[in-house]
Amino acid sequence: MVATRAAGPNGHGGNRRFVHQAFLYDSDRTFAERAGAFLHDGLARGEPAFVVVTPHNISLLQRTVRNPHNIMYVNAADWYTSPGRTLSAYLRRLREHTGPGRIRLIGEPRWVGRTPSQVLAWQRYESVVNLTLAQSSAWILCPYDTRVLPRDVVEGARRTHPEIVDRHRTAWSHAYVEPVVFSAECDQRPLAPARPPVTTHYISRSELRRARRLVMLTALDHGLNGERLDDFAAAVQEIATNVVEHGGGDGTASVWLDGDVVVCDVIDRRGTVWDYHAVGHRPPSPDSTSGLGVWIARRLCDEVEIRTGPNGSLVRLRMALT
Repeated sequence: MVATRAAGPNGHGGNRRFVHQAFLYDSDRTFAERAGAFLHDGLARGEPAFVVVTPHNISLLQRTVRNPHNIMYVNAADWYTSPGRTLSAYLRRLREHTGPGRIRLIGEPRWVGRTPSQVLAWQRYESVVNLTLAQSSAWILCPYDTRVLPRDVVEGARRTHPEIVDRHRTAWSHAYVEPVVFSAECDQRPLAPARPPVTTHYISRSELRRARRLVMLTALDHGLNGERLDDFAAAVQEIATNVVEHGGGDGTASVWLDGDVVVCDVIDRRGTVWDYHAVGHRPPSPDSTSGLGVWIARRLCDEVEIRTGPNGSLVRLRMALT
């Protein structure tokens, strides 16, 4: 039998506090035993489970956990589409849970085949989950397959999860970094320069609608279309509105094509500096006067990065053509 903290006197058991664990596994057997024990313990307590892993790991768990009642399985490739969308989807899932107990989540982000900027975005996602879901009763187990994942991804898991689960035990992570600190570290990394040709549009209160239309037309020329084009234009509008309403009042929106990704840098040229490291990673409160635009942009775009300093603030929005 595989020991779990849930069953032990020092485990979480009936404690409904939020739990976020990185599960480092090096074999199919370890995955099936540990993740299976996690699900079995939840089922015994009447706790529903939502499992987002690879099709192979879904098959392993379905053979291990014979009782499918109260467990929903989802292919990770269909769920982990962008950090903002995924975080929003988990929030919706948690709101749908109306029972008195916990909800157990197994979430295995896709790492292989990601670009360096995408890996960084998903590592930030794993970190801000601790901030966004802190008041929930979710117990999240995040599998990391150490057989195939790069070392920096595995080490990142130790820095973004308060607890580490492996074949033998569960322990606190001594490498864990608080979300705002981790995000600040991410924001120290320089952004790649724009790739010509770059089309730049002026932003001001009187030019907001025109700027959105021009950005939309430029993105369309680069091959973005349909719902993704609408979402991209809406995200640019939200950030441009922030420049006008909460920033220096005017700025620019520069658009270019980076491979198969349309990129837009929205720049507040007045040198407004704001506390941004964790902004837009959780829904603003109803009485909040800021942060909503960034929250919406993160839900709409594939990637959103922010840099700020004495020369102005920059929000980079990225949307793949497909």
